[in-house]
Amino acid sequence: MPIRLAKKTGFCFGVKRAVTMAEAALKDRSAIYSLGSIIHNRQVVEGLSKRGLKVINDARLLKKGRLVIASHGISPKVAKAIAARGIKIIDATCPFVLNAQKIAKRLSGEGYEVVIIGDAGHPEVKALVDFAPKRVYVVKDEKEARELKLKKGHRVSVISQTTQSTENFLAVVGAILERKPKEIRIFNTICKDAEERQALAKELAGRVGLMLVVGGRDSANTRRLYEVCKKVLKNSHLIETEENLQRRWLKPGRSIGITSGASTPDWLVKRVVNRIRKELYN
Repeated sequence: MPIRLAKKTGFCFGVKRAVTMAEAALKDRSAIYSLGSIIHNRQVVEGLSKRGLKVINDARLLKKGRLVIASHGISPKVAKAIAARGIKIIDATCPFVLNAQKIAKRLSGEGYEVVIIGDAGHPEVKALVDFAPKRVYVVKDEKEARELKLKKGHRVSVISQTTQSTENFLAVVGAILERKPKEIRIFNTICKDAEERQALAKELAGRVGLMLVVGGRDSANTRRLYEVCKKVLKNSHLIETEENLQRRWLKPGRSIGITSGASTPDWLVKRVVNRIRKELYN
């Protein structure tokens, strides 16, 4: 039974950078915090917490020490308030997210209505909204785009959460174009890693009998990968660790494809592969 790994697994550049910055900061013994999970992978965050990273969910709890900004970014208003209290900020925001933030700020300043394609409750999207405080909308799909109450003769701009799928991005843009805006500016701010990872996973899912997507259930890019695979192969499953594997999935002669979210470390993928081998060959 062949086990086929997608050509792109493990940490993406932005996540690896954030984890490396956190690890470097932990070498200093002074207090260090993150506002929410620094990346969306429970196992990695737990490992960093054991080494001294304190995860908090309310910025008002910060009184001293240092704050590592998560890879998905932070609201500029929150960052300003934290810095005003004399807390040192270590900015581990993914460069692709930073680019989307700059674009959102510029478009808002130029008077465009800013449509953000993404998950409204995701930290990255919440921060993007604060970078474009005037006339900003968040839509998750083309249905919500068609329901937007845009102004007549409006000037619209469209950007995306960096982990969206190209298919959804194009569908939403098409729905907005149907509204015949006076002017529209479109910026594809989807991370190249996310695009490549989705394309490779989609291709692999078409060649196997079982597809496994390894990553955190709270990870937007992992969920997107799973959705892409599920459309190609119904027998696709999202698992956080090897403990989530079910023996009934492993049929004799069934080929297995494995991909991972951008916040999933290589060692977790290896654990899944080893568990499959153990179940099948021992």
